[in-house]
Amino acid sequence: MHRTEITAEIVRLADMMLTLGLDAETIAERLGITAYVVRVMAGDRCRIGRRSRPQLFAKGMVNPRRAVDATTIRMIQRMLDVGILRRGEVAREAGVSRSIVEQVASGRREAVSTARPPLCRGEHFVRKPIRCEQCRAMISIVPCRACHARDATAQESAGR
Repeated sequence: MHRTEITAEIVRLADMMLTLGLDAETIAERLGITAYVVRVMAGDRCRIGRRSRPQLFAKGMVNPRRAVDATTIRMIQRMLDVGILRRGEVAREAGVSRSIVEQVASGRREAVSTARPPLCRGEHFVRKPIRCEQCRAMISIVPCRACHARDATAQESAGR
């Protein structure tokens, strides 16, 4: 399901539409956010019903901590930065548990990209990690970046 990021501009537009008297469902449809968020922005707590808890993880998942992707973490960070929603509401909107939102807010959980790092000139990926012949570290990019950085630092300090 695609959701629009809750930014200051989205909040401003929603506030403007609320002052024009549009209902929450119409505003949500136009801005690409949920009606729940619009009702929270409007302060209409009596119409916010309790929903059943979303199913977060598929049964039999070995490591549920890996189930929250980097995009969701970034969305949670943006919602926290805007500062309108409370942490429980952010958790409900993102479809994660409140403890995950707490971890993101405290900095214990960050968005980590699983994309490959960009390669410098002369580097290439190896299919299986191998040991570097100099430092004996397991590497997936040849030549070893740690050895290259160590050599560059040694040359800088020798040149001083």
